Amino acid sequence: MRSCAVPLIQLHSPAHLKSNTMHPVEADIREWSQNFLEVPSEALGGLAPCPYARTAFLNDKVKFSINTGVGGLSLEVCAFKNNDYDIVIWADETLPEVGYLDGFCDAINKTMAASDMHLMMFHPDYPADEAGLDFLVDHSVTAEDSELAYCMVFVQNLSKVDDASVCLEKTGYYEYFPEDVHNELVLERRKLRYGNG
Repeated sequence: MRSCAVPLIQLHSPAHLKSNTMHPVEADIREWSQNFLEVPSEALGGLAPCPYARTAFLNDKVKFSINTGVGGLSLEVCAFKNNDYDIVIWADETLPEVGYLDGFCDAINKTMAASDMHLMMFHPDYPADEAGLDFLVDHSVTAEDSELAYCMVFVQNLSKVDDASVCLEKTGYYEYFPEDVHNELVLERRKLRYGNG
């Protein structure tokens, strides 16, 4: 059961920008993107951790769903095919147990791969260094003293994520990833796309 103390709010990029209101979680994610995801990284040979983030934000192709609970995430998954966004960033300050959210995302990824759906989970109880991605953590950007604690799930088209991975492979981007992490993040996702995952 979700806490009533956390306001239910769903923000779409263009509408909230016009009203000059922004949920603190959305502001934090946008700051993380601008100051880390979009910035060239020595750990990636001068490539940005997410070379596509800046364009998605500039073109209003990012939708936020904040503090809507796992039910809100389910609704975003169901509605995703009928929207104009490249990504929906679902974030919630009421943290579901990491195993539950991971299992939810894995189940969606396996059962909805044929529908071109893919979820990527980020949870504070499963930090990047434990996921084998410690080389992508920049503690100077991470607000460790922040009072905000939230998990995120990126809702995207499987084909677009995999096509982007193919382009990144050609640049040598994944040469900086440990082999097991590359296999899990990229190759396993590709198997799902082509029905053998």
